[in-house]
Amino acid sequence: MRGGGSLAALVLGGAGVLAAAGCGTQAATAGHPTPSPAATAVLAAASTHTAAQTARIAATTSMQMQGMTVSFTEAGAFDFAHSRGTLSMSSPMAFTEVFLPPKTYIKMSADGGMSLPKGKSWIALGPGMPGDLAASGLGGALPGPFGGGSGNPADLLTSLTAISGSVKKQGTATIGGALTTHYRVNIDLAKAAAKLPAWEQASFKEFTQSLGASTIPVDVWVDSHDLVHRMREAIPMPGDSGTPKGTVLTQTTDFYDFGVPVRVTAPPAAQVASLSQLVTDQPPTGADGAGGAATPPKESGTLSPADAAAAEQAVRAFWAALAGGNPDTAAQTVLPAQRSCFRSMLGAGPKITVTSLGIASAKPAGNLKATVRFTVQAHATLDGTPIPVLPQGPGQQWLVTTEQAGHWYVDLASNSDFMLSGACG
Repeated sequence: MRGGGSLAALVLGGAGVLAAAGCGTQAATAGHPTPSPAATAVLAAASTHTAAQTARIAATTSMQMQGMTVSFTEAGAFDFAHSRGTLSMSSPMAFTEVFLPPKTYIKMSADGGMSLPKGKSWIALGPGMPGDLAASGLGGALPGPFGGGSGNPADLLTSLTAISGSVKKQGTATIGGALTTHYRVNIDLAKAAAKLPAWEQASFKEFTQSLGASTIPVDVWVDSHDLVHRMREAIPMPGDSGTPKGTVLTQTTDFYDFGVPVRVTAPPAAQVASLSQLVTDQPPTGADGAGGAATPPKESGTLSPADAAAAEQAVRAFWAALAGGNPDTAAQTVLPAQRSCFRSMLGAGPKITVTSLGIASAKPAGNLKATVRFTVQAHATLDGTPIPVLPQGPGQQWLVTTEQAGHWYVDLASNSDFMLSGACG
């Protein structure tokens, strides 16, 4: 389902970015003092005034983990009043994003690990497309505000109208030649979601549901003309994100050159592919190791009858949850480290129908692992287009299951080319 290397895998440890749909933070404690009316008014005015402007943008995303930092920067120009603009990046992977609500267009370089249908050079992402599904098809994509949502920079400014608790002054600083006042606030995620355009709300809500908190702390720098010059969020990653303990995702967005002309046009329609076209055009992931594998693991170790039955039941529960169409229920059947990615991809993406399932066997595949072979009839659609769930043709399929803390789960890192494994495995 996805081509080779992924920026999302590099930055988010394989969990998928935008993935980021798995980012979390500490919940705000109860009993916060009432926000300072003066400071709150300043930020409300800053949100309104900046949202009426055009400006250049430089956004840097960094992942700090176990003594190392991985970061990348995107830059461009944006018309906030019309929620349109462009962002681009040259390293470590070159691509350009064009925002023309309700669609986003992405053009990636040849080394971006993505194979497009013949004659196509752009991908179009429609309303409500979950970030992790987009990342899996595109070989990595930009994180949105707070690691969720659509990636549209205008959403950052909108969030300043959803403040919860106290607003604290942190002093002054010169940002891009402008003297600014530094504020620290908490953004109420539910309020922020409600203020987004309708086509972005589903994706953002999927992200907020993956958090262990209702608010996110944000630093904001505002000048004397009520213009925002910088916003920064530092978000501790949760335990199920697949990243090392103590990993922190930091996003810093600078706004400058206010009033710059911003002209945005959609790429020629003949050069644009939909995400469903991209998914169906990709080669089988087992061919290059980017998800499933050509053959199951060699049989090794031992497996008690009780463990074999539990492993088989894990696969039954997995397919039953997919057929039920509930992302939260389905996510509980896979390994905890894969749940955030898996839940987000299912939330507004492919619709899967399972008409039959037969379990053939469960064989040991190493310590606390089992390969479960089965036959299944399953179909999926994306944007109304049929897409493959598993390799076509007769014969048994297989999934590896793993036991953790006395429970057996499906491990999407090893299987016979299940359609979502390339992004979450």
